[in-house]
Amino acid sequence: MILCQLSIVSHQLSIARAQHIWTYDECIQYAIDNNIDMKQKAVDIEMQKNQLNTTENDWLPSVNVVAAQRFSFGNAFASTGTMASSNKVYNADLSYTNATADLEMPVFDGFRRKNQKLADHWSVQQATASLLYARKALTIQMATYYLQALYERGMMEVAQTQVETSRQLCEKTKTLVDDGRNPKSDLADAEAQLAADEYELTEAQGRYKIALLTLSQLLNLETVEGFDIADITEDPSTLHPPLDLWSLARQEPSTIEQYPSIVAGKALVEKNRYDIETARAGYYPKVDFRASLNTYYLNFFHESHPDGFGAQWWNNKSEVVGLHLTIPVFDRFSTRNNIRKAKMAHTKSQLALEDSRQQLRKEMDQAYYNALNAQSKYASAKKSEEASQLSCAYEKDKYEAGRSTLYDLTQANQRLKKAREDAVQAKYENIIRRKILEVYVGQ
Repeated sequence: MILCQLSIVSHQLSIARAQHIWTYDECIQYAIDNNIDMKQKAVDIEMQKNQLNTTENDWLPSVNVVAAQRFSFGNAFASTGTMASSNKVYNADLSYTNATADLEMPVFDGFRRKNQKLADHWSVQQATASLLYARKALTIQMATYYLQALYERGMMEVAQTQVETSRQLCEKTKTLVDDGRNPKSDLADAEAQLAADEYELTEAQGRYKIALLTLSQLLNLETVEGFDIADITEDPSTLHPPLDLWSLARQEPSTIEQYPSIVAGKALVEKNRYDIETARAGYYPKVDFRASLNTYYLNFFHESHPDGFGAQWWNNKSEVVGLHLTIPVFDRFSTRNNIRKAKMAHTKSQLALEDSRQQLRKEMDQAYYNALNAQSKYASAKKSEEASQLSCAYEKDKYEAGRSTLYDLTQANQRLKKAREDAVQAKYENIIRRKILEVYVGQ
């Protein structure tokens, strides 16, 4: 009984998930949260932060403690002392215990650590901007696929309307044929047109399913069963003209400079600039502070020692404190070549940054004119649809009154269908072009 209830609950939850309609904003956010590339770039940021933390702590002293225990067995030769006069060879079985604590701290390193810290800081900024840029690119990609799916659904709805229109025309034609007002060939033509429209509807349904499948795969969903999306309720005719968005962008020069791809490029330029200074540190002398504490305990196995372990450990200790100076003389041109390499990387990043600026301006210009053109196309398509609807209504009245032929009415219906398809295409093209423009201008 319990298993049966659990099965029913699981089935109900599955149906609830299947009936969920994804909105545009939900798809965008889900893609950003679950996209593998986004997760990798987030890890890149943490890696760069970890490297920065390592560099920041590189100024701290390093402390090491080394302890050793050794045993020696055999004879030794004594050349001086009491043993030398009585017996030159003596038993040297012993144990030797020692411990050393070393401390080392950089004092001056040619500003290498300072510049490396700044370079790592800009690496973090670059990784962060790269993630933001990837999110914008993913947003544009998701918007494209989402609107493509809505477009295919709109075309499917037009096809459904056309099938219903053809079915009604078949019924009307059959009535006219049965009354003897129209020839039987009209009914055959009407049925043929209905079959053709039903075939187009089947194709439209297939294209819509493929569009949903493509969108769900971009979202990395575990299953596509029951996946469906909500329409965008925005009416393109009520939106602000693209010129308003574009004027806002052009009035703010920072729109381009604050775009994530440009921010990432500038961060890379700064990072490479400090890499040059880091490489120059190889020409400077280096000063380290070093200190050590050492002690030991010596025990001959065949001799008695008045001092125990504690006394020897304390009395045998020694301390060393000093500065260690390293002056570079010749390093096989390693520093020189490292500086050259860093300078070339800096120049390359500057060129890449300028290329990114030019490319971004082109993309923004193209996005603006695409949005402007899409708006004009939508206005024209709406007028064409309204005119076709009126023409088709007149033609239908004439056909029912016997003043027009089935061919003329069919052609009018086809023209209306084409006008509706153009209106659907223009509607979603207008929305997608505006969405892309909004991404570029930062909205």
